[in-house]
Amino acid sequence: MDAEWKTDEEAVLKVIRGADYIFAGHSHHDHIGDVSFIAKRFGSKIIGSRTTTNLALTAGVDKSQLITIHGGEKLDFKDFSLQVIESRHGWRQRKPPRKENEEILKPWEGPIRGKDFVDGGSFLYSFNIGRQRVLHQSTANFIEEKLTGVQPDIALLAVGHDGYNLERVLKTLKPKVVIVQHFDEWRTPFSQGIPQANIKRAERFARDISAIDNSIKVIIPDFFMTYTLE
Repeated sequence: MDAEWKTDEEAVLKVIRGADYIFAGHSHHDHIGDVSFIAKRFGSKIIGSRTTTNLALTAGVDKSQLITIHGGEKLDFKDFSLQVIESRHGWRQRKPPRKENEEILKPWEGPIRGKDFVDGGSFLYSFNIGRQRVLHQSTANFIEEKLTGVQPDIALLAVGHDGYNLERVLKTLKPKVVIVQHFDEWRTPFSQGIPQANIKRAERFARDISAIDNSIKVIIPDFFMTYTLE
């Protein structure tokens, strides 16, 4: 983690052909490590925490491409709008991470190291896209009281619910569709696929959802597949 962070540009460009907007839920390297390269290559806008902004500035992203959030913002774009909802990072064994919500307060001169990608706070994005309301959860936790009135049609939920009560959250959100996410093996390339153990984790999470409300359609996606939802 002390080594300088370097994006595998060739690998990124095999799967990313362009990006108008990049929404960062939190600032760990498996979430935003390659975001600055993508933004510089395609002119993307990055929406994220103060930590995400400062990492991007350090990496050479122009400040005109950055929108810093703190939670509670309502943002309007050309074809969609969204609400930013404060959240928290996933927990393990009902304990928060050792440095939850650690922030980077300013950019610096010099390289970015692996250990510089700290949490920076966690956020949900509730999108209004046409007639669809879509909630994206960046990591496997919620601040439950922040969810009142959200009620998405589609919820992208991270596998695991150690830090919150899944039944209460589903009864609050009332999603018609849940797309399971954040169960891939983040330490290996996409080309190696998703290990069977990770798929089984996703399947257990899907069963937990169905046991609470079997009217919810649950989708376990695969890399780069297209899913059409009415």
